[in-house]
Amino acid sequence: MNAAASITGRRAIAAVAALLPVLASAQPNLQTTVLPIYQIGNGAGVHLGHVVTASTLYNRLVAGGTFVASCASPDMLPARGQRTLSGDNAGGGIRLVVTIPESLPATVAMPGFYSLTRGTTVSCTYEWTSRAVEGGYTIGPGGISFQIGNGEKAEGFFQTFTMSVPGETNQDDWQGCIP
Repeated sequence: MNAAASITGRRAIAAVAALLPVLASAQPNLQTTVLPIYQIGNGAGVHLGHVVTASTLYNRLVAGGTFVASCASPDMLPARGQRTLSGDNAGGGIRLVVTIPESLPATVAMPGFYSLTRGTTVSCTYEWTSRAVEGGYTIGPGGISFQIGNGEKAEGFFQTFTMSVPGETNQDDWQGCIP
């Protein structure tokens, strides 16, 4: 190998070595948008959901999340859901948008709502999580390898809402609007 090629090779190795800490510390980008959570009319249906937007510089990405909607009543059971998507490509640079549940806006029935006493109002929460995990590469010259990528990012929180049972005693009005 001539001296010029040797210097060029060393510069290339030095450039890759300088980038490795930056690439190794990179994590996927993650953003969560929670839709407004509210009871639909005066029935058991609740409008809910969230959108997970994730991206990475690497060539594989898995993104998704979960939710639990629950109310402060022993007569009601929680409603749960989850969804995950994955993507890959040879060149890297992936963006995924995951809706949880799959179709938004979503209406989810809250189990046990119709067993509540008329005129009751209960406090409820929509607890959500979002997560993104990126794939990575193993690179390195001369038998020395270095793992980059494989970052993970997660977040979660909750939003409160209330559900009210109509106070009328006419069974025909059960699914109608509260006056």
